[in-house]
Amino acid sequence: MLKKLHILRLAGLIAALATSTLAYGQLVEFAPIQHQKIKAHSLQEQNSRILEGNTLPFWDDFSQGIDTLKWTVSGASYTETIGINAPSIGMVLLDGVDANGNPYSLSQRDQGETDYLTSKPFDLGTLNPSDSESLYLSFFWEAAGRAELPDESDQLTLQILDPEGSWMTVWSQLGGVELDKDTFTQETIQIIPAWQHAAFQFRFFAQGRQSGPFDSWLIDYIYLNDGRTATDLDYLDRSLTRTNELRIGNYGAYPFALLEANQEGLWSTVKNEFYNLENRFRAMEYSIVISDSSTPTPINLNTPFNPVPNALERRVFESREVDEIPVPKNETTLEIISAITSGDGLLYEVVEGDTTFFTTVNYELNDTVRTSFPLLDFFAYDNGSADYAAGINQRSGQLAVHYNTPEEVYLKGISINFTNPKQANQAVDINVWKELDKPPIFTREDLIAVKEAGQEFLYYSLDTNLKVDGDFYIGFTQFTNDFLHVGLDKVNDTGDKLFYNVVGTWVQNEEIRGSLMIRPHISMDAPFEEVPAEEGGIRIYPNPVETLLNLEGEFSEARVFDSFGREIFLERQLSSKGEIVNFNGQRPGIYVLNLTTESGMQSYRVLVK
Repeated sequence: MLKKLHILRLAGLIAALATSTLAYGQLVEFAPIQHQKIKAHSLQEQNSRILEGNTLPFWDDFSQGIDTLKWTVSGASYTETIGINAPSIGMVLLDGVDANGNPYSLSQRDQGETDYLTSKPFDLGTLNPSDSESLYLSFFWEAAGRAELPDESDQLTLQILDPEGSWMTVWSQLGGVELDKDTFTQETIQIIPAWQHAAFQFRFFAQGRQSGPFDSWLIDYIYLNDGRTATDLDYLDRSLTRTNELRIGNYGAYPFALLEANQEGLWSTVKNEFYNLENRFRAMEYSIVISDSSTPTPINLNTPFNPVPNALERRVFESREVDEIPVPKNETTLEIISAITSGDGLLYEVVEGDTTFFTTVNYELNDTVRTSFPLLDFFAYDNGSADYAAGINQRSGQLAVHYNTPEEVYLKGISINFTNPKQANQAVDINVWKELDKPPIFTREDLIAVKEAGQEFLYYSLDTNLKVDGDFYIGFTQFTNDFLHVGLDKVNDTGDKLFYNVVGTWVQNEEIRGSLMIRPHISMDAPFEEVPAEEGGIRIYPNPVETLLNLEGEFSEARVFDSFGREIFLERQLSSKGEIVNFNGQRPGIYVLNLTTESGMQSYRVLVK
């Protein structure tokens, strides 16, 4: 009897360790994946700010990433997607895993402090009495968002460093099911004169389970300045709050080779959202541009918002409809730019007729959002960023993602974002199905390789010229009862394209929301020449090879490339009939051997076991 499959929200590592408490054959969602985006600075600005430290007025909405000249970060991470109804795009996530996504403890019972976000010092020792009495710190917080809700005993805490050098709690918030996961709440705290000194700092930190990202808090839009009151809760700011949404059909990436003949009527509108943080209405305009490296395509230019945005209004808006865009000359990644013309600029004050502008508070920074749309060699439902992960815990279990190509293509490879580095060197079968109720049309055993720094996807080159047309499915079979973590984009929901098989029957996903990050790479031409290795007097053996590969015949040059297309230089020695190439120590997978002969370049696939 088929067991009912449940979705569970568990931490990545702990879910794998705790499979004894879970029934085998479950489809599980893990949350969230850690990301870092560090705000860029010029060298001159870095040198100036390092010497100066933080100054008043202080403002950070994280729309440009985490500014390491303003903050010291311990475990906290950056996100644009976990928060819901944020005051502006970009925010800081505090939970129970460190910057590398590892739990602070392997014991599920351990409770304690986890992530920290700490300001660099401020010199508050020189404030005059009126400024000293009117100094307030405000910020927005949210419990969980799209992540895990903090328990009743969990806590988000704000502390200040007092003149004696001790950290003192000035605000805290407990978790619990009564908290609204969809709302950012603004707090304002008076920094009284007794707390002010020449090395003032403040910090946020989370307390809760240290065994994974169970208890998540979000922090955004932090402002510290004098001349304020406890009711000073609005700003001369209009912000964009989301990444841009753009699709071709269901796809967030599309093969360039298919674009010209298959784009008409498939483009969605571009969507985003603004938030008016000022307590008054404001006439505004918006512009949306789709651009490749050379040719911008304006979709909307200076389009007025109608009706005029009200005070503190949040509104989703979208571009006009686009039937098709100019086809770029080559494969490219489109840049999608949404911008509002709102009159935002530097914070200023007028004292006795003199106007002072403060460069540390530029409300215009959150008026533009840039996102990418790849037109390369692959289809993708995801937006390229793993917010969560998902997986199954069944030996011989299978995951598959459904795709559709509008015309016949060659499937040349599959890329998968395996997110848990501890699962490197696990064996999997890479599979392609035409129909799920029939055997795969392609199967090959491979490994989850160790990722290089900054690498998200592992690419698995197929070892045959495989044609697909219309519907097809790609995925893998696993050989472990541990969960294999695959990246899940939560912004784009194509969960109906995900299928799994854990007891001999395929089931369409109905519970996990998001896009599993498994992509097919295609070409219009056969990726491998259909030339037998024996032609032209060339012999290559043994293939598959474990260590030594014999090359026999007449050729002037031999070059070897790995599955990422990078040339690798292996130990070789001459033989009586050619060369011997030593593959000892190379990772299993498909390699391409290019031989230069009198008749031209010949390419051969070599499978290393």
